[in-house]
Amino acid sequence: MEPMEKTLKELKVEATTLGVKDVDAFISKRQVLAAMDSIKGVAQPVTTINPPMNPKEEKKSEKHWLNKAEAMRVKLEAQPKVRILVPLEGKEIQGVIKTTYNQATKRQEQRHVSGAVQPVTLNGYMFLVPKGMYVEVPEQIAQVIQDKFNQTSQAGSNILIDRIDPETGRSVAEQL
Repeated sequence: MEPMEKTLKELKVEATTLGVKDVDAFISKRQVLAAMDSIKGVAQPVTTINPPMNPKEEKKSEKHWLNKAEAMRVKLEAQPKVRILVPLEGKEIQGVIKTTYNQATKRQEQRHVSGAVQPVTLNGYMFLVPKGMYVEVPEQIAQVIQDKFNQTSQAGSNILIDRIDPETGRSVAEQL
């Protein structure tokens, strides 16, 4: 017999056998059927919350991440170089970076030796720029460093006393 052909009383009895409590609160067949469906759905055993990841898939996702960084490295190496100076701050000393050729990966790698450096990470590839000396870097790295210093120099400029008021065109200090 179809569930909708049963009476409300018969459905309440069936729901009670499934473990539904307080079946007297239901006033329609649809309510009882919904409660029974939810109980039947929950009653199915769950083998695991987090299924184990296939080792091949895990390795593939790791390679994908490495490929992104490697693609960024290749892109940066192809860019024209720009000469920049990242200034030292406070008591920092001039940075030293050693560039070596890795035979296994067949590419140049940077290693921080001493002093202050400015790391720039793009798409997982980290490029180290030593502070306190002129170095040649790819254009995109120079642009990131330039944006960093521009944001720092502009921070708080909207609250300075000697700023120009856009409404009057005069210095705020003069108006006070």
